[in-house]
Amino acid sequence: MFERVIEEILSGLTVAIVALPLAIAFGITATGTSAGALVGLYDAIFARFFAALFGGTPSQVTGPTGPITVVATGVIATYGLEGAFLAFIIAP
Repeated sequence: MFERVIEEILSGLTVAIVALPLAIAFGITATGTSAGALVGLYDAIFARFFAALFGGTPSQVTGPTGPITVVATGVIATYGLEGAFLAFIIAP
C-alpha cells in the first residue's frame, strides 16, 4: 500500500511540473498583463483541487489545454463573460 502512495505523489508532482508553466502562460494570455501569471497559478492550484474534490470519476483529467482557448474565446465573444460562465457551468 505504501508503494502506491509514493507512486501517486510522484505522479502528482510530475503533472504539476508540466501543468504549472502552461497554466501561467494561459493566465498571461487571458489578461494580457504579467499579473495574469498569478491568475494562472491560482487556476492551476484551486481549479484542480475542486475538480478532484467534486469530480465524478477516479480517472478524471483536468488541466489547461490549448484548444479550449479557441472555444472559450468564441463563447466569450458571442455571449460575454456572463454567458461564458453559464455555458461552462452547465456543460456536461
